Amino acid sequence: MKKAVLNVFVLLAVAAAVAPPALADTTLRRGNRFEPSSLDPHKYQTHYEANIVLDLFEGLLTYDTNAKPMAGVAQSWSASADGRTWTFQMKPKLTWSDGAPLTAGDVVFSFRRLLNPATAAQYAQLLYVVENAREVNTGALPPEKLAVTAPNDSTVILKLTNPAPYLPELLANPFAAVLPRHVVEKAGLDWVKPGTMVSNGAYVLKSWSSHDKIELARNARFHDAANARIDRVTYFPTENITSALSRFRAGELDAQIEFPAAQIDAVRAALPAETRLAPSLLTYYLTLNTADPKLTDPRLRRALSLAIDRDILVTRITKAGETPAYNFVPPAIANYTPPVHPDASLTPEQRLAEAKRLLAEVGYGPQKPFKLAYSFSSNDDLKRIAVAVAGMWKRIGVETELLNREGRVHFAALKSGDYDAGYAGWSADFNDASTFLYVLQSSTVNSNYSRYRNPAFDALMGKAGVETDLKTRASLLREAEAMALKDQPIIPLFNGVTRNLVAQTVKGWTPNPLDYNLTRYLSLAAP
Repeated sequence: MKKAVLNVFVLLAVAAAVAPPALADTTLRRGNRFEPSSLDPHKYQTHYEANIVLDLFEGLLTYDTNAKPMAGVAQSWSASADGRTWTFQMKPKLTWSDGAPLTAGDVVFSFRRLLNPATAAQYAQLLYVVENAREVNTGALPPEKLAVTAPNDSTVILKLTNPAPYLPELLANPFAAVLPRHVVEKAGLDWVKPGTMVSNGAYVLKSWSSHDKIELARNARFHDAANARIDRVTYFPTENITSALSRFRAGELDAQIEFPAAQIDAVRAALPAETRLAPSLLTYYLTLNTADPKLTDPRLRRALSLAIDRDILVTRITKAGETPAYNFVPPAIANYTPPVHPDASLTPEQRLAEAKRLLAEVGYGPQKPFKLAYSFSSNDDLKRIAVAVAGMWKRIGVETELLNREGRVHFAALKSGDYDAGYAGWSADFNDASTFLYVLQSSTVNSNYSRYRNPAFDALMGKAGVETDLKTRASLLREAEAMALKDQPIIPLFNGVTRNLVAQTVKGWTPNPLDYNLTRYLSLAAP
């Protein structure tokens, strides 16, 4: 009898541990993978920081529930007949979270700051479509020459170097957010600290405990505050996704970005309704530091690529529906057919033999093994991928040192060039091949981790940038991608999927290719 009673208590304790908590308040708890390097919209580096920035800030445009561009601080916009002049009319009576008026002048200030080389914005090059943006970002012209103007407090005009029908998608990105000029100019770099930051998004920053949590509260002055149904949102850095899965199952997290691929079958079986997978415009790849003398030879870089069996990576390690990739641009990108990579048609045995031949051709072999360091961010899945890749390289005589780094340390190393080979991913900022290929342009300082420099590639990208015929433009981009892949500054591995866990109490979560779900569209139901 005592044993039976004890078992009842054990079952009750287990049930209490795994059951969702009672809905005491409207606080959403989001597991967000990494500790942010910055919450400055101009200085963030990864998708995970972007999630928080999108809750805090809004640009001329923003994202809807399906991550499609919609009106942000602008209520309407139009383009001239030649597609080069865009005029935005702002919503009336906009204010910052401190009550100060938000005007077109703030928009102009924000674009100038984004392109100012002193800001060192990660994504500044994506706006080179704006007239004089390249010259401003490279220091050839002062920020005041950027072709973004405000004829009055409610109108913003952007002049472009060439027609860009994807401009609305570009301007919805968090790096195009409007910043509070009155605070940034007064507080300098400290403007992003809790207690100093003011924002114009659905939420405001309340606290940031390093490597613990970031707390946001609803912004009562947000123009659509009445429809933001969650009062507070807490973002947790969940670099250890195995622990994050346990926290989610215990009811400590309402949503979690990514979970261990090794447990995908068990997760699907135990949490079928909570497991959210969706196709994504995302490519995971290895970037190779071409500025490193030992990695300057394209033959060596191709040998490293040939030795990697992508099919094994997606069938035995990731297992969430990812597809092997030999191209950088995902196959689902609009108005584009990727080039056929010649290595994709080889058998695994042929790839291995060619890899060994190339490595010997550049002077490496059993008596002189090639050695390199492989950097990746702390993550069980990424460690498994790294170990697998190192094992594949070992088959051709390559010795690999694995560098397991904290997320923001890893990405800082890629940006500074403190690595040989590094794991990275690139997600579309807009549905166009150029959002991937721009990463390899020599002018893309902050995101061109490989330090790839090819004037012929740059010239093709330049021609594509001013070409208005879609077929001709796609042909130029395809030629550029084929050229870059031949040089092999990066090694595409596989095209990703979004992999989230979302509690059944969270309503409004919509899987989408960009994997953005703004808190303003979500709500919490009673368990």
